[in-house]
Amino acid sequence: MSVHSLRHGRGLRRARLGALLLVLAASLGGVVALGLGEAWRGDARLQFERLAAQGAILQGPVEMFLRVGMALEQFTGFTQLARTLRQADPTLEAVRVLDDQGRLLFSEPPGPEVPAPAARRVPPLPHQRFAVTEDAHSFRVSLPLSDRFGEVGRLELVMSREAVSQRVLRRFQPLFTLLGGCLLFLGAFVSGAQRLWMRHPRRWLGAAFSLSFLALTLATSLALADLYSDGLHQRTSSLAHSLARRLNEAARLGLTLSHLRGLDTLLEEYQRTNADLGSLALIADERVLVQVDAGAGRTGDERFEYTIDLELTEGPWNLPVRLEVDAAKGALQARLWRTVPGFLFLFAASSLLGLLVLGALSPLPRRGSGSRVFEQRTVGRLQPLAFLGGFLEGLPFAFLPVAAEALLPGGGAALLAVVFQGACALALVPSERYARRGHLGRWLVVALGVSTAAFALMAFTSDLRAWLVLRGLCGFGLGALAAGTRAYLLAALPSGQPPRRMARLTLARGGGLLAGTVLGALVAAHLGPSPVFLFAALCGLGALAYSRHWLPPVEARDRSAGPRAFRASLTLPPLPPGAWSPRDHRWALLFVGLPSWLSRGGVLGLVLPLWLVGEGQDTDRIGQLLALVALGALLPHAVPARLDGSRRLLQGGVLGTGLSLLALAAFGSLEPVRALALCLLGMSLGLVHVPLDHHVESQPAESTRRRSWASITPLLGALAQCVGPLLVSAFWRPSEDPLPVLGGLGVGVLLLGAAHSWMTRASPGREVRHA
Repeated sequence: MSVHSLRHGRGLRRARLGALLLVLAASLGGVVALGLGEAWRGDARLQFERLAAQGAILQGPVEMFLRVGMALEQFTGFTQLARTLRQADPTLEAVRVLDDQGRLLFSEPPGPEVPAPAARRVPPLPHQRFAVTEDAHSFRVSLPLSDRFGEVGRLELVMSREAVSQRVLRRFQPLFTLLGGCLLFLGAFVSGAQRLWMRHPRRWLGAAFSLSFLALTLATSLALADLYSDGLHQRTSSLAHSLARRLNEAARLGLTLSHLRGLDTLLEEYQRTNADLGSLALIADERVLVQVDAGAGRTGDERFEYTIDLELTEGPWNLPVRLEVDAAKGALQARLWRTVPGFLFLFAASSLLGLLVLGALSPLPRRGSGSRVFEQRTVGRLQPLAFLGGFLEGLPFAFLPVAAEALLPGGGAALLAVVFQGACALALVPSERYARRGHLGRWLVVALGVSTAAFALMAFTSDLRAWLVLRGLCGFGLGALAAGTRAYLLAALPSGQPPRRMARLTLARGGGLLAGTVLGALVAAHLGPSPVFLFAALCGLGALAYSRHWLPPVEARDRSAGPRAFRASLTLPPLPPGAWSPRDHRWALLFVGLPSWLSRGGVLGLVLPLWLVGEGQDTDRIGQLLALVALGALLPHAVPARLDGSRRLLQGGVLGTGLSLLALAAFGSLEPVRALALCLLGMSLGLVHVPLDHHVESQPAESTRRRSWASITPLLGALAQCVGPLLVSAFWRPSEDPLPVLGGLGVGVLLLGAAHSWMTRASPGREVRHA
């Protein structure tokens, strides 16, 4: 298929259908991937708690032995107890006892001590009484073993990661069938009903995609609910087996039910460490022996109820004994709500990408066609490239600062952010030169090739020095891509005031940033950073092919305007209606734009990821919170075009930025306040950038002196985002509380915004609207 046919309509039909099907398949596959990731993580937590309950069966006898003054290595009966546990649970690979120095004392199955691979500690939940570590092959749940004076060792239960994966995949097997059915339905609809949806593509394609997305989301939620409910039941069964073991030991000693003490304490401790459980009752012969009710006052809540008969085989007991446990459905609903933001972000990003593909694969009019149609189609061709640029930038956004800080504590994250943003700023200079020479297509290919190669190499190294070099290359390539698409747009279209053409590129780039942040965090949370970098390299290759085959040629526009007379060129043309004067633009850049870019680089690129991971947030949750900022930045594009240069937009952006930073400083530990503040921060940054972008776009091409400050705006923004991490890291360390730094930034933004409002206040007879 030739480049000419792709650019002007011949052969576009197959390309459009293929691209649409690829986007739809990736979107629906993302739903299943998101559900799989959440199921794997949630089920792993439930399995940890189940193993801890099973470990308590062995922990109790060992600690009773220790409390009478015996040494841990003298304990007898370990093999029988551990073998019983492994026979009851096939997923249990090994049970071990280690002393306080980490030396292996007992093991089932028996064998020599093998050096364990490098393990990572899983962040504990509140009130968790056990520790969990993981490596590439297994999980290890460790329970402390204590005598009367303190901890003398630990009990370790080993479970294969494969066991969790197989359990989740079995539950999700019907979802793969449903996914295939949805893909067949969409494929048949896209290819077989072209006459229908090509007339109103947004209506019909949107309806078909929304229906498939909703069906798959509901099915995923039901599979998650079933998996969590079954996990709660398994955990309750483990508790019942633990209780049965202890009651059998008491019966073997000749004790009756009336002699038992401490069962209420045992149940209270279990309920306290498993907050999603409600009441627990031990019933013997239809008489409540012990009951712990944590759901008092919440009797109206819907609850799950589990009843498990205890197998008592020792002593003279012939009474039926059972354990009744109920759990509030709110705990299950809370687990399900964790997936809702991911589904919403995925739907928004997929819908936006689908619309961009529809616009991009519309045929370009030929020379002599209406200029307005050519402008719209040209912007449509550039939007997917801007989307891919934002997508590539967002992929490592949530996890890369954390990984760099782990490699170099106290400065790795800031150093990596400075290198990336500095390289972005450096790329703006040659972009302007290539724009003047008319070689933008070649420059975009170079930029994408550099960033693609850098992403691919980052997947195969974890050395910080190599990351600094490669991240700098990524920044140079992505900065050149952003500047190149902007320059391409300004070069391919006539000057004037077209309807928000630059804003459409910003909207596409923001959508890509949102999608990349969520998807990159999700993949990194479950597969690690390397697959994210490889995926970024693959997307870079796709962007490279797109820029080679689908971008409109700059020379396609009919430039009918001839050169002006020499004397006329010496006179500055009058300002367009509503345009900023150079003085107004300088004040706006220095007092409003610069603080907002500093806050973006320092807060979003450094403080938030490190702060959230310090609070124990998972990587995908960090990505969702950062995506709220990208989502908020998209909202100002709904503002009417006549307000693009309004002074009130700047004032609203400054006020929102300052208040959101102050809200994070004062109430950042509260989850709802944090989410709202981040969304407000993104929206406020967008309100600030809309007037600045509008001024850059509205400058006439003939006015070189007026365009000097307009052309420096992207460079100043990149440099400010480079300085932001340095400024923040000078006053804050990841081990410290970031709230004072956030509060200081918020106060500084508000003070500078107030100074700008005072200096540009409207005098009598002067218009309030500056742009």
